[in-house]
Amino acid sequence: MTPSQPTPVLELRKVFQHVGGRCLLNAVDLRVDPGEWLLIIGPNGAGKSLLIRLVLGLDVPSAGQVRLFGEDIVGLGDRPMRALRRRLGAVLQGGSLLEDMTVAENLLVPLRSRPLTRGEMARAVRLVLTRLQLDGLENHLPRSLSLGQRRRVELARALIHGPGLIVWDGLTDGLDPVAAHEVVALLGAEREHQNLTLVATDNRPDALSEYTSRIAVLDQGRLLFDGCRADLESAMAERLELRYLLQGRP
Repeated sequence: MTPSQPTPVLELRKVFQHVGGRCLLNAVDLRVDPGEWLLIIGPNGAGKSLLIRLVLGLDVPSAGQVRLFGEDIVGLGDRPMRALRRRLGAVLQGGSLLEDMTVAENLLVPLRSRPLTRGEMARAVRLVLTRLQLDGLENHLPRSLSLGQRRRVELARALIHGPGLIVWDGLTDGLDPVAAHEVVALLGAEREHQNLTLVATDNRPDALSEYTSRIAVLDQGRLLFDGCRADLESAMAERLELRYLLQGRP
């Protein structure tokens, strides 16, 4: 007997998004299973951030299904959508920290809706600060941090409640190569602590090269490729549009 496939953590089925008469997402199909890491790449304006907003339920697609943990979120009410969001960790472009709160206060936000004592929440904060090499920064405001430190705090807040899925828009945006490597390495190390499922966007195909073999290419709202890195090289050799997009030449 063939074992049944696990319920996808995330699934998009023929998703379209039209804004102002323009088709910004065109029949996008994606499936992400538990424990899988997917990197979505593409140029600015490809539709990556729009796709992330649909996954988080911040926008509604013009057509198609967006399913989280097996549940179609299109048209879902506020209360069940909030419950699903509590199973997510998110890092958004432009930053997701509350600027008038300290690092520790930011980390407490995802924990406040859970049945935890103050002591348990404080221990969770100390643990994630240590794991992500942020000791000593708990009383700092976000504006006093470097960009690399901010990204690590955003990662800490996304991880602290043990989410079933982390969604990260612009994984290495604005980071120099050293800071980008540090953030990605810390994210990879978290696999030892919990079975992370990750969907991340970036402009660079190599952003998660050490930790995931699966990559999707999005351009002008169309999913041009979804598969392993080795197959991407073969696809680039056969398809001019992919080669031009990723290498900048025919």
